[in-house]
Amino acid sequence: MLKILAIQGSPRPKVSNTDLLLQEFLKGAQSQGAETETVYLKQKDIHPCVGCYTCWTKTPGVCIFKDDMPELLEKMRSSDIMVYATPLYYYNMTSLLKTFQDRLLPLSDPHLIRRGETYRHPSRYQGNQKMLLVSTCGFPEISHFDGLRHIFHHWGNGQVPLIGELLMPGAELLKQEMLKEKAQVTFHAAYQAGVEVVRDGRVSKETEAEIQKPLLKANEVAELANIWWDSYLQGFAQGKPQEGGKVQDMRLLLRGMAATYNPQAAGKLKVTIQFEVTGKQPGNWFFSIENGRCSYHEGKANSPNLTIQTPSEVWLAISNNELDGQQAFMDKKYSVQGDVGLLMRMKNLFGNAK
Repeated sequence: MLKILAIQGSPRPKVSNTDLLLQEFLKGAQSQGAETETVYLKQKDIHPCVGCYTCWTKTPGVCIFKDDMPELLEKMRSSDIMVYATPLYYYNMTSLLKTFQDRLLPLSDPHLIRRGETYRHPSRYQGNQKMLLVSTCGFPEISHFDGLRHIFHHWGNGQVPLIGELLMPGAELLKQEMLKEKAQVTFHAAYQAGVEVVRDGRVSKETEAEIQKPLLKANEVAELANIWWDSYLQGFAQGKPQEGGKVQDMRLLLRGMAATYNPQAAGKLKVTIQFEVTGKQPGNWFFSIENGRCSYHEGKANSPNLTIQTPSEVWLAISNNELDGQQAFMDKKYSVQGDVGLLMRMKNLFGNAK
């Protein structure tokens, strides 16, 4: 049975975007009969390496520190595939994973052996182990992973092949309810990667590319991120910055709706939808729909086809599935003017955003 050991380096062990991607990968591997285990470094006692070289001299292969690392080294030696999972911190791995990496020194022999064009420390133990990288970041471009990828291409020491890179930019969007359907495409690709690793021995380039696709365009990711941070700093968004879930800002909600617009459901639709918002977050915003695109604007439009008059609390509750939109309309919790038929189409036009 193929044994896969995942080393998860997020400081937020089981709620991170990285872990969401990792666990889907492991489910795919399990479906093909692999045995998997996840080690959350945040929960382990691992002393930083002090460069004493005791593990090379006085006690070859054994570190001077008696913490959780010796047990992890034994788990590594009995595993066929090592999966290293880390969110991107300053274009690199987290400090938790870097500390773990430094403590791998007992697995290496101190001598320098030439492999190809480079001298390296050979492995102290024989084996046919492979490794895989899983990483997420908030930036919208894949290029932000370049430094981390470079490290992992060297990490194998010329002996452990890298058989997959599951890298997802703009990963903060994975937890957003309005993008739930798009996120499922990424999760399916991560699951497929697990299947391929067991079945084919590596992740296909096609599957890697699917995971690397941002859920939205780069400028949309940046705009949503900036709106969210403004919302948080202004007190509209509650909870911790790294937590996903409910949308608590009308600007973020409406901008997100525009970003998730479904042109296939619209056909040749050419309309303007105005939002006149009262309540805790008052303001005026509108959508312009034309030529298969939906653009978001602040202010009032001239002669909108549909005007939605709503307290911010009501529309946010509908968006977060805390309130049934049709029932709220019947109860006169919000009102509309103009094309009511357009209101009935909004669920199809904007998917999970409404």
